Amino acid sequence: MSSGIHRKRLACVECTRRKVKCDKILPCRNCTRKGVTCTRPRERNSPSPNAAQPERHVEPRSIVVPRKDATIFELQSRIIELETALKESKKDLSRLSLPRPEPSVTESPFSPIESLSTQQSPFSVLSSPQTNLDSTDTPREVEDAATILEFLAWGRRKDPTYQDQIARESNINHSPGDVSIEDEWEDGFKTDVSIVSLCEALLPSKEKVYKLVQYHCDCLLWYHGSFHAQTLLSQLNRFYERQEEGCIEETGASLQWIALLFAVLTGSMATAPRSISQSWGFRDRERKMLSRRWLKATITCLHQADYMARHSIFSVQAIAALTISVHMLGHSNGFSVLLASAVRIAQGLGLHQLEDKGQLSPSNTVTREIGRRVWCQLCIQDWFSIPFTESYLVHRLSFSTPKPLNCDDDIQNLSNDQPSVTSYSRLFYEIAALMPGLQDDSVSSNTLYTKYEEVIKYDRLLRSLINQRLPRYLQNVSLDPSWPEYVPWARKCLAISSSHKIIMIHRKFLGLSFTNPMFEFTRKTCVAASRTIIKEQKEATRDGGPVLWIHQAFSVTASAQIANPLNTEN
Repeated sequence: MSSGIHRKRLACVECTRRKVKCDKILPCRNCTRKGVTCTRPRERNSPSPNAAQPERHVEPRSIVVPRKDATIFELQSRIIELETALKESKKDLSRLSLPRPEPSVTESPFSPIESLSTQQSPFSVLSSPQTNLDSTDTPREVEDAATILEFLAWGRRKDPTYQDQIARESNINHSPGDVSIEDEWEDGFKTDVSIVSLCEALLPSKEKVYKLVQYHCDCLLWYHGSFHAQTLLSQLNRFYERQEEGCIEETGASLQWIALLFAVLTGSMATAPRSISQSWGFRDRERKMLSRRWLKATITCLHQADYMARHSIFSVQAIAALTISVHMLGHSNGFSVLLASAVRIAQGLGLHQLEDKGQLSPSNTVTREIGRRVWCQLCIQDWFSIPFTESYLVHRLSFSTPKPLNCDDDIQNLSNDQPSVTSYSRLFYEIAALMPGLQDDSVSSNTLYTKYEEVIKYDRLLRSLINQRLPRYLQNVSLDPSWPEYVPWARKCLAISSSHKIIMIHRKFLGLSFTNPMFEFTRKTCVAASRTIIKEQKEATRDGGPVLWIHQAFSVTASAQIANPLNTEN
């Protein structure tokens, strides 16, 4: 006799059909890995105890959830997968009988000034006869845990099993995409309205445009150096002199310059502190909306101008300038493709072959320096993306363009210790140049031992570069009143970024370092670097400077290391 009480079925239809264990989370881990729709059967109405009803076949239905909720479910499922993989790795390693080494590094927070302790080699424990490092079967998810979490923070995906998913029959044929723009003005760029008319409507008053551009030149250009401030301001003057109230000509070259203008405006609006944006006359709600709309306007102008066929330095500058804002606005996926196209366009324009060729006129010298600055930024962005893509576009042997001069708008070469609008990029160019070598040497290594040797080598190269070749204005010395206002911000950015690069160098051994004493050097190094990031990020929120994307993104990476439940330093 039926009791009339039915327990709600939590297992999904696919796991029930395949007779496998379901984790009962929507979507479940099995369906997420296979790329199939995770559904649950429709609940049946409880039958009356006095009347028996024949059981009917019920078709399963998909659970319909809002887009934001679906994204949250997807992120939660991915994090659960990472946690499970790390736990499984810990169980496997716990079966090994390994000697616990003595600490090989001090536990003081990582500083870009401090030198690496060499009292004991991190390989002292690796020479133990009981240690087996010939296996390279470490799960990819464990190796990439840090970069996967950072990708999730940027709205991107780094899935080591993506190729396996493609090989299976599934309905996934594209990535999740970037953050959508959800506001009252439903994407006007997809309507029949002229692109030029929309861009004109998005431009604020002439006075506000000049304030935003000047802020970018004074407070942000030092970070990426993608354009020459005096040249851009001269072009802006001609734009308002030639066009009535900012009227835009619908020509390819004009639209690509407008894309650069919108990229500059986007950077200022997205990074300026609230007090400054309010002094410009923008309320919080309008500021948020305009940042996203100006970003979309930048990309739309590029496509409308057919930038991939009609090559212009303006399009390359616009893409390079977006690096300061695009990650904060949730468009990292699209930017990675824009960056790749910018590299090809720059090569088509010859920006990779701007070596010294005798004396040039002042105007040609400025033009050459603009090209070098843009190429420098493209190289930095390409090489720093290696931990997330495991590949790079620009090879050191395939270009001859040197670093830009250490100079401001007057193109007067300064000493390396003097701050200029290009000095920060010049230093980070050298740091970024280490990443292709690490990638190539690691891929060429066949054992875990030799791979770890390369990690330690590049760890020391980075520390040596920071300790021995750091410009004086970035060192821990008193601030000179004659230095630009961005010098304190540059110091904090250096500490945050260099600490993050230390973590990225060790990224392949992060998961193992919390469970295997062989890699204790990596654990102590990365935890110290993470604490430095958090410390500097807290101070950066109080210095009145721009809110840079690295403050948020790199703090996620640092927090993941410190909050790791396997971290014995907590």
